[in-house]
Amino acid sequence: MQNKNKEDNLSRMLYEAALLYYEHQFSQQQIAERLGVSRPGVSRLLQKAREQGIVKIEIIDPHMQGAILENGLKEKFGLKSAVVIPNNDDDDKTIKSRLAIAAVKFLNHIIQDGTVLGVSWGTSLQAVSLALPKKKFREMTVVQLNGGISRAEYDTHASEIVRRFGERLSAIPFMLPLPAVVDRAELKQTITSDKNIARTLTLAEKATVALFTIGSFDHHSALVKADYFDSTEVDRLLQKGAVGDICSRIISRDGSISSTELNERTLGISLKALQEKPWSVAIAGGREKLEAIRAALAGNYFNTLITDELVAKELIEN
Repeated sequence: MQNKNKEDNLSRMLYEAALLYYEHQFSQQQIAERLGVSRPGVSRLLQKAREQGIVKIEIIDPHMQGAILENGLKEKFGLKSAVVIPNNDDDDKTIKSRLAIAAVKFLNHIIQDGTVLGVSWGTSLQAVSLALPKKKFREMTVVQLNGGISRAEYDTHASEIVRRFGERLSAIPFMLPLPAVVDRAELKQTITSDKNIARTLTLAEKATVALFTIGSFDHHSALVKADYFDSTEVDRLLQKGAVGDICSRIISRDGSISSTELNERTLGISLKALQEKPWSVAIAGGREKLEAIRAALAGNYFNTLITDELVAKELIEN
């Protein structure tokens, strides 16, 4: 029994060391302090994790598949930048993890002291926030781009994401403790007239870097799970051609706003403001997001796309 406990403890330590190093980009010294072992001990743990198959390292030639697809996306859609991660029909969790790591690496190249970073919410952005290593920036701000308080038990993680970005980047967080959509346009006008909320919305509009996901729109989308729409409303929007959402704004196949009336009740950054940012970065992957990504490209709502190989190929070839 004692030997089994030792094996279990070692397995957990190997997994935690590997997770912190490869997924969350902790240094070996940081891992040593966290696990209470020496730095050489961390190196041995990582080596053993590879030997036992806990870690499988995949080497991608940067001059081959990924780079070709990235260049193809930039040329076809006039993007400023593109990042393509591997996808061999992997599960959703694996794709999101890879997208998150790619987004963190990309952010490291474009954010700096004084950056105003705007972020949306959802599982993809939550994965990015969890993958962020701790870095110190001076006079940096992170602001929530759209309302995210759920009307149901569904957790959007909106405030948690902004708070974690702030902690990891030593940035001042500005949250938007509001629903994504309200019942009447007049109510939205009343809410946004509050000086504190108006300041946060203005800050979102002025953000130099915006990081957001593209959601597919159907009866199972995050906005529906958060109880913003009932089945009848979803059916009506689908009949109008709705296929996706960006920062809670519902878009149709041609990239246009699906419902002007709904758009006037939505709290958050405008899609026009996203078009005008120096860095407007969309993170979205998986076949189920393909139609929504096409629509967002048609609307020119971002200048940088972080996606996977299967989606990139479809976008380029069709």
